Amino acid sequence: MADLLRVGVVGAGIGAGYIAGFQEQPEVEVTALCTRTPTRLRPLAERYRIPHTYTDYESMLVQEPLDIVVIATPNHLHHSMTLAALDADKHVLCDKPLGMNTVQAREMVERAEQRGRKHFVPFTWRFLPAAAYMKEIIVSGFVGQPYHINVRYFNRAWGDPHGPMRWQYDREQAGSGALGNLGSHVIHLIHWWFGDISRVSAVLKTAVKERLYPDGSGQAPIQVDDICEFLAELADGTPVVCDVSSVTWVPRTTFDVVVWGSEGGIILQDDWGEKDASTGRILATRKGDVVPTLVPIPSRLTGEFLDMPDYYTPFRACFSRMAAEFVKAIREDHPATPNFQDGLRVQEVMDAVLKSHAEQKWVSVA
Repeated sequence: MADLLRVGVVGAGIGAGYIAGFQEQPEVEVTALCTRTPTRLRPLAERYRIPHTYTDYESMLVQEPLDIVVIATPNHLHHSMTLAALDADKHVLCDKPLGMNTVQAREMVERAEQRGRKHFVPFTWRFLPAAAYMKEIIVSGFVGQPYHINVRYFNRAWGDPHGPMRWQYDREQAGSGALGNLGSHVIHLIHWWFGDISRVSAVLKTAVKERLYPDGSGQAPIQVDDICEFLAELADGTPVVCDVSSVTWVPRTTFDVVVWGSEGGIILQDDWGEKDASTGRILATRKGDVVPTLVPIPSRLTGEFLDMPDYYTPFRACFSRMAAEFVKAIREDHPATPNFQDGLRVQEVMDAVLKSHAEQKWVSVA
């Protein structure tokens, strides 16, 4: 089949979400899976009927005739794996954060452009129906000139804020904690909705300072943040307040964005303990309103979100739409969105947040 796109996925954690998303696309086949842990490799390959499996990434690139490589690995592997895939002439979807720092992210952008390959960073929240409709409301001028923006992203770290050691808590593998894992999503949404962040002032904290190794062999010291608070200023001077944490006793995830402006206000809410978690909800207030009003999200934006069971609920349909966006960009030969350029912009803000915390001062974004 001439139009068939073959996908290889690296990573057995969130990689399963990408497998499911690509398998829902017409004339796309996930033909290879690579994980470093054989015990996780076979069950996942059997569940999704993936014919070829590897524990060595380079071998997969050499032996498999792939069109797309999905990199869903610990953060420190993103840079080297992406460059290898691009040099092998593959289109690349690389999970966020794009690199461990701005230098790595910029090299990934430059290599992708040099090789003429499509590239994509899956900022999942962007594909939530409420987030997409909020973009339309902001563009319409509903809030007028924004006065201030508040974002709160609370997460119950894989079901238990005091849970065992994972690679996400290891500085060498993750780079940062809540900032990279959760804050990267927040930063991208702010960029998408309102434009660039120009400077930041941040405080990072490690609330849970030790975690038990999964095998019970002892306690691991934690050297990344599980709480990230930062003030930001947009290029037009609009202030932004961001509150991010992975040690909160919420129903897995609670996400709120509040925007107040000269003409009104809008509120995005997504609580994974509620029935509308797969779409999110929007409340709006204009002059003369006594209380915020629930805004219906158009059916053209909800679609399959209303009946999409199983993997990564309530994000299952987001994974499908992200895969569809990347496949369309490849077939129609136009840039995918969001892409490595967007990932680089997020990385620049993250680096500024880390520098601000370390130096205890406002830091301009590169």
